[in-house]
Amino acid sequence: MDDIQKKINECKLCGNLPKLSQNSLQIGKTPFVIIGESPAKDGWIISKRAFYNKDGKLQASGKVLEKLLNNINLTIEDIYFTECCKCIIENRKKLDECSKNCLPILFKQLEHLPCNIILPMGLFPTQALFGKKIKRFGDYVGKVYDIMINNKQYKLLPIYHPSPLNPKGYKDNVAIFNKLKEMFL
Repeated sequence: MDDIQKKINECKLCGNLPKLSQNSLQIGKTPFVIIGESPAKDGWIISKRAFYNKDGKLQASGKVLEKLLNNINLTIEDIYFTECCKCIIENRKKLDECSKNCLPILFKQLEHLPCNIILPMGLFPTQALFGKKIKRFGDYVGKVYDIMINNKQYKLLPIYHPSPLNPKGYKDNVAIFNKLKEMFL
């Protein structure tokens, strides 16, 4: 994994945006990996832990995700997690371009994980993994897709981003996480 982190640190495809200098992957014990959009500038780039701030407190999205995971007897510490974009993207208009730029690195990370289920959080990671623009994200959420990445078969199960600002972030993800538990855990 050190060679992957080196590639992340040396990459300039999106310019000189700040990025996670280490811990670009949280190790867990689940058969699934959750893929976010990009690191938050006040999140794990400082804390070195996904969904936590510098004071060791769960951030708002982390609290929602933790609640969803608790419903299926898991915690944030149990999950594999990484970001689609490895840079901190403050301008959301760059998420699509940066997601595409980081795909080879993301695919390399996935190769090293024992996971065969991918839960992309939101539109941009889902689009990047499908390799196409999605007009209505809601048409894809909660459905299971078979995809092939670097000759490895995965199940893709898009979820809503668990931001508390997203009205679907908790309530519409509950059924998806229950489905995840029934199907794979």
